[in-house]
Amino acid sequence: MTAARSSSARPSSNWSPPGWSLRRRLLGQLLLVFAGLAVLLYLSVQAVAGRAADATQDNILGASAIAIAEQVRVVEGSITVDLPYAALEMLGLAGEDRVFYRIADGKGAVVTGYEDLPAGTAPASEEAPLFFTAVYRGDTVRVATARRSILASGARQTVLITVAQTREAHGALTTSIALSAAAVGGGFLALAGLLAWIAIARALKPVQEIERAIAARASDDFSTLETAAPREILPLVDAINDFVERLRLTLDTSQQFIAEAAHRIRTPLAALKAQAEVSLKAGPEKTSEESLRRMLRAADETSQLTTQLLTQAMVAYRAERAERQRLSLASLARTAARDLEVAAEMRGIDFRMDLAEGVDIQGDEIALLEAIRNLLDNAIKYGPPDDFVQITVKADPAPEIAIADHGPGIPRKDRDLVFERFRRGAVDPRSLGSGLGLSIVRQVMLTHRGRVRLENNEPQGLVVRLIFPPIRETAGDRE
Repeated sequence: MTAARSSSARPSSNWSPPGWSLRRRLLGQLLLVFAGLAVLLYLSVQAVAGRAADATQDNILGASAIAIAEQVRVVEGSITVDLPYAALEMLGLAGEDRVFYRIADGKGAVVTGYEDLPAGTAPASEEAPLFFTAVYRGDTVRVATARRSILASGARQTVLITVAQTREAHGALTTSIALSAAAVGGGFLALAGLLAWIAIARALKPVQEIERAIAARASDDFSTLETAAPREILPLVDAINDFVERLRLTLDTSQQFIAEAAHRIRTPLAALKAQAEVSLKAGPEKTSEESLRRMLRAADETSQLTTQLLTQAMVAYRAERAERQRLSLASLARTAARDLEVAAEMRGIDFRMDLAEGVDIQGDEIALLEAIRNLLDNAIKYGPPDDFVQITVKADPAPEIAIADHGPGIPRKDRDLVFERFRRGAVDPRSLGSGLGLSIVRQVMLTHRGRVRLENNEPQGLVVRLIFPPIRETAGDRE
C-alpha cells in the first residue's frame, strides 16, 4: 500500500448542520448588514431633520422677536409696544402650535405678555437673539429672546422681548422626514436583497459547475478536473484533484497488491496440492519423508506469505488512522526481541543489546514493533547459526535503532530492489521468505517520516538502521 498522510481530517469549528444553504447564509448576512445601514440612515436623517426643523423654527422665532423689538417705543416716559400683526402671523402658520410672548424692561417689570414665560439671559447683541428650549405650562417650547436699548427719561434702558412657540409642528416635520427616510431605506433593503440574491447566485455558479462535472463522471474516471474557476475556488479544485489522484493511486496500488498476493499465494498452494496428490496416489507405504518435507515447506511458505500480507495490510490501515504516542526505542527493542526469543534459540542465536535509555520517538507502537520484528526475523533467518545479533539504540545525531547480523548481507546493486514487494536479494533460494519484510519496514518508516539505511557489517553481514526524526518538545511534553 502507499504511504498515507498521517493527519486525519477533523471537522471545522464552524461546522453547520446538514442541509444548510450557503446562498441563504450569505443573503442573510448581507441583509443584516443592509438592515444595519438602513437603521443608520434612518437615525442620521432623523438627526439632520431635527436640526433643520430647529433652524427653521429659530429663524421664524428670531425674526418675530426682532420685529416686535422694533415696535418698542417710549411714550410719556413709559415703554409701550404696538405688537406687529405680521410677526405673530408668521408663528401662527405652524398649525396647532401655540405662541407666547413677553416684553419686560431691564428691571424685569413686564410691559405686556405672559408674566411667567421664562425669558432667559439677555443676548450679547441686539441683532442676534438668544435661543433655548424650556418647559412652559406642561409643554416643551422653543424660546427666542431679543434685546433692545431705548432712551427713556434721559436714561438708556434695556427691553427684553421673549417669544416662545410649542413644538408640535417641529415633531411632525421631523417624523415625516424620518418616515420618508425609513421608506427609502426599506425600498433600498428590498432592492439590495434582490440584487444580492442575484449576485450570490452568479458567484456560486462555478461551484455548481464543479458539482455537475463531478456528478457526470463515471466511477472509473480519475482524470483531472478542468474548470474555469475564479481565484477563490481554485484551492477547492486543487484539493479535489489532489484527492482524486490519491484515490487513483490507492486503488491502483490495492488492485496491484491483490493481483500479486493472489499470484504469490496460488504458487505454494498449487505445489502443496500437487505434492499431496502424488503422495495420495503412491499410497501410505510409498509416501516418502521427502514428500512430507516438501508439503511442510509449501505450507510454511503459504503461512508466512499470508501472515506478511495481512501484516502489510494492517500497517497500511494504521498509517491512516493510528494515533501517535511517545515511545521509548529501548522498550520497543526489548519487546521485539522477547517476541522472537524462541525462534532465535532454535538456531542458537543470542541477542546482544546496547540500548541507550531516554531515546524517545513519536509513533504507532504496533506498526513499529512489526517493523523491528521483521528485521530481527531476517537477521535470525539469514545469519549463521550459533551466532549473535547486535541491537543498538542511540540518540546522536538522531533517534536510531540498528540491527546487525553476520549473514551474507545484501549487495549494493540489490539494496533498492529489496524494498519492493516480493523482491528478495541474492539469497539461498531454499530459504523461506516472502519478499515483504523490508517492504513493510520501509512503509512503516515512511509513515513515521523516518529513513531506512542498509550498510555492510564488517567483516561480514548487514546492518539495518532505522533513523527517526527528533520529537519536537512542547510545554506539555516537558511537564
